[in-house]
Amino acid sequence: MATDTITDVNLFAAFRYGLGYPDADRLQFLREVTDATPETLEDLQTLYMRLFEAGLPHPQCPLLECHYVANRPAGDVVLENKLFYQHFGLQVDTQAAPDHLLTQLEFLSWIEHCLAAGNPDPESLERARKDFVARHLAPWIPQAASLARRAGGACYADLLESLSEELTRR
Repeated sequence: MATDTITDVNLFAAFRYGLGYPDADRLQFLREVTDATPETLEDLQTLYMRLFEAGLPHPQCPLLECHYVANRPAGDVVLENKLFYQHFGLQVDTQAAPDHLLTQLEFLSWIEHCLAAGNPDPESLERARKDFVARHLAPWIPQAASLARRAGGACYADLLESLSEELTRR
């Protein structure tokens, strides 16, 4: 995926958008950033469901941090994410899992927005972003990208691999 296509926007917001449930606009977005996008919206939705939402005992590529953390109880992972957001005065929608990738990317895009808006304490926000990435995304996104690639995840594998690369730069 060519992240230079989306460098004029908040990258975390762009990743969050691309990894959201597919609609016609997301299909077009994915076509612009990766050549591995399925031809039809129906095919893209089927791929999304197969990778991220359906399957027993879990989807082929869960987007939940707690799925990838073997050394801590899932409840601790969820709570730590929630407390991180609350520290910044943010509330998680009661239907959103605090450790879901889309929730995590929403938080990071909020930090990027605050930095771009000229927050008076950018060093604190940059430390928070770095800490959050190191604790909550960097350990599991490479595994998710690998699972997506092995499962034939096409454009989603490209997105997760690009996100993993971006996280190493942060």
